[in-house]
Amino acid sequence: MSMLKRVGVLFIAGLVTVACVSGSAGQRGQRRGPHGRRWGSEGMPGAGVCLFADKNFRGEYFCVGVNDDQRALPGDMRDKVSSLRVIGRVDVLVFRDERFRGPSGRFLSDARDLKKEGWNDQISSIRVMNTASVWDGGRFPAGGRESQPREGACFYRDPGYNGDYFCVPRGGSYAEVPPGFNDKISSIRVIRAGRVLIFRDRDFEGQAAALTSDVPDLRRGVWNDRISSTRVF
Repeated sequence: MSMLKRVGVLFIAGLVTVACVSGSAGQRGQRRGPHGRRWGSEGMPGAGVCLFADKNFRGEYFCVGVNDDQRALPGDMRDKVSSLRVIGRVDVLVFRDERFRGPSGRFLSDARDLKKEGWNDQISSIRVMNTASVWDGGRFPAGGRESQPREGACFYRDPGYNGDYFCVPRGGSYAEVPPGFNDKISSIRVIRAGRVLIFRDRDFEGQAAALTSDVPDLRRGVWNDRISSTRVF
């Protein structure tokens, strides 16, 4: 092959490569999300939340950094979130409607399966803020010696809000209640929380129930000494 023909072939190949790259970029651009983001195309922030299309942090996702409110998720993301991962010490507020309206939930920790908690494919707007909370879901409290949160719930070993107890701030969760409390809870105090979910098994499994007010004596129902995990919204 002559030198002139070889240069011509290389030039045409270069044009084909540029066209393919441009076409792929255009296709990816169709998946853009909040503030130009795309499902599954970005790194996770140092502080914020990442929302996934499937449970167990799988499938396509997008992330929202701290103080980066989303008044309305784009149409291809709205009502399509099935799990979320909280990164750093942040408050994550989710809303069922656009512009931070409708029922809301608060998350301080990860949620592997929002279906169990009534939020699967329900999020239309989101707000992420710094938090001064020192609560750590991995640090079990000392029974009966911690202060009660301004918003949240407290769980007591005895009826009438007596005996050792532990508290969970609104937005917090325990995939397994602290040592000494598994199947040992007999009363619950709800403190300015929208909803408290209790589960029969650890990891938010098994039979579940939602509470919106105090329960002074669980012995009157089926939940006395039956709680193994909980989440407070």
